[in-house]
Amino acid sequence: MDAERASERLDFPNEAELCQQLGVSRSILREAVKVLADKGMMEVRPRSGMRSRPRAEWNVLDPDILGWQAQLSPDPRFLRDLCEVRLAIEPTASGFAAVRATPQEIAAIEECLERREAVTGSVNFEEAINLDLQFHTAVVAASHNPLFQRLSASIREPFRVALSYTARLRASVALELAAHRTLLDAIRRHQPMAARAAAEEIVGYAMLAVEQVVRSQENHGGG
Repeated sequence: MDAERASERLDFPNEAELCQQLGVSRSILREAVKVLADKGMMEVRPRSGMRSRPRAEWNVLDPDILGWQAQLSPDPRFLRDLCEVRLAIEPTASGFAAVRATPQEIAAIEECLERREAVTGSVNFEEAINLDLQFHTAVVAASHNPLFQRLSASIREPFRVALSYTARLRASVALELAAHRTLLDAIRRHQPMAARAAAEEIVGYAMLAVEQVVRSQENHGGG
C-alpha cells in the first residue's frame, strides 16, 4: 500500500530474495504475484523483474482491493472516494425505488429503518452498522436495477468500515437518520425527485462525518 499512498512505482527484489524474505516457496510466491498482477497492482517483465503499478491502473472495484484499502486506518482519500461513489449510486437508485418499489419492498425498507432507529444511542455499534447497511441494501434492491445492486454490493465491506468510524459521531448519525426517514417517505409517496434529494442529503452528512474523522486523525498525528 506504500506505493498506493505515494503514487510511486516500487521495484521488488528478485524471486529468490523475496522467497527468503517472506519465508515462502517459489510456487506460493508465483501464485501471489499472479493474483496481484491480475488485479493490476504489479507487473512482471522478463529480465526486468517485478514492480508495482500506479494506483490509477489498479482494478479498483475488485473486492479484495476494496477490502484491503478499507483496512487502512483510516485513509482519508479512500473515505472521501467512497462517499463520492455512494453519491453516484444512491440518489439515482433511490429515485428509481420511488418509482418501482412494491408495497412489500416499501414495508421492508420501513422495517429496516425502524429497527435502526430503535438502537439509536446504543453502544452496540456493530448492530447499528448492520442495520444501516440493511436499509441501504433494501433501498437499492427496490430500484429493480441489478447493476445498481451489484455496484452497491461491491462497496458493502468498505462501506461497513467507513461506518465503523462515522457511527460514533452521534450528531451526524441523528441527522442521517432524519434524512433516512425523509427518504422512506418519498419512496412511499412515489416521489422520485424527493427521494433523490433525500439520498443526496444522507451522503452529504456522511461526507461531513468523514471530514470530522479526518480532522480528528490529523489533530492526533494520525496518518
